[in-house]
Amino acid sequence: MSRALIVLCNLIAYVLVITVFCGCSKHQGLQTGEAMPAFELTDLSGKQQAIPGIFKGKVMLLRFWALDCDFCSKENLVAFETLFQKYQNLGFLPIAIIEGRFDLGDERLKKLTSLNYPMLNDDHSRLAKKLGVIALPTTFIFDAQGVLRDKITGEADIEAFEKRLIPVLDK
Repeated sequence: MSRALIVLCNLIAYVLVITVFCGCSKHQGLQTGEAMPAFELTDLSGKQQAIPGIFKGKVMLLRFWALDCDFCSKENLVAFETLFQKYQNLGFLPIAIIEGRFDLGDERLKKLTSLNYPMLNDDHSRLAKKLGVIALPTTFIFDAQGVLRDKITGEADIEAFEKRLIPVLDK
């Protein structure tokens, strides 16, 4: 066997071993039943907002999305406004968290400025990483004590979100 082939086989074996062990990382983000970590993000006016902080005592739906995400339904952000109006008297608060940098003048963002719930920016994805967001959109539902009750990776229709939200509101 040539020396080059032996080196290549060893390199492939090394890469496979590293891949297997890296894939077995125990940290997979926040798990159901765990409390939300304290964090600060910036709102669209540039003001720092503490999470859970001022939102403590609210049932929160945190929606991680990005303007450039083709899979992130902007219609659902508007539909969350309907859920907010319907359930805010029960302590429900959706929070849209924009991943990455964006331009406040972006027309896609301007269409969402009529929303009455907070829109925050996680421009370096620090909170997303801490919570274990691996794809956009990802939505977390926290109870009024700040404990994770549900996580939805990917898109769903608004009825599916409402169905998962109601049991948390009822507690």
